[in-house]
Amino acid sequence: MKNVIILGAGRTGSSFLSGLVSHKRFYINSDMIPAREGYPDGDYENPELIALNKRILLGSGYGYDKAFALKSVDINSVKQFSKTVKDDAFKAFLDKCNQNRPWLWKDPRLCYTIFFWHRYINLSQIDFIKITRDPYLVFQSHSKHQIKHLKKDLYNNYAWQTQAVDLFLSENKINALHIDYADLKHPSVIERLNEYLGTDISREDYFYIKKDNITKKKSRIRFMMRYAIGAGKLYFKKFHRN
Repeated sequence: MKNVIILGAGRTGSSFLSGLVSHKRFYINSDMIPAREGYPDGDYENPELIALNKRILLGSGYGYDKAFALKSVDINSVKQFSKTVKDDAFKAFLDKCNQNRPWLWKDPRLCYTIFFWHRYINLSQIDFIKITRDPYLVFQSHSKHQIKHLKKDLYNNYAWQTQAVDLFLSENKINALHIDYADLKHPSVIERLNEYLGTDISREDYFYIKKDNITKKKSRIRFMMRYAIGAGKLYFKKFHRN
């Protein structure tokens, strides 16, 4: 099997997809992944990859080490940083992954940092999966526990990350498999994944990963009331800062 890179904005279900695909099949350095509430097996992200992606974003002048911020990333700066950086840590990490192939990378920061990794990886040895989700559900997921950003800002950020993924795939003429998170519950999508990746993902895998991500659903009305209160506080703080 080829290696796999999942590209998608934060809160699009990429953790679930990563767990489903990688379960007993792909190297993600699972021994280092910490558990957290709702995710006993962690986020199915390689911690070493995350650390390097943070360095890429900061080194490119983005100013943040997370994919979500209230501004878009200058892709040209990321590309330029890849040409000027003189640190063997990136190559050493890729060598480690290749020693444990097939490997899987997933991190929302990859929407931008994939333009850096492009010069290190062999595209012919990688299957790319693009994951998307209804922007409202992305907004709802972001705001589920604590209201930190306004709806329009979350929508903008989702658009920036998705556009960056589309740009990378287009520039490199990559025919990635496109998966919408809402469709993952359909058996036909698992069949598409198996056909594309050459894997043997089963419904048992689906329910094994899904049970780790069960959270109590809240009504739309209750959510919007919470958001209205949280957004009001944000506007109040913004008004007083100005």
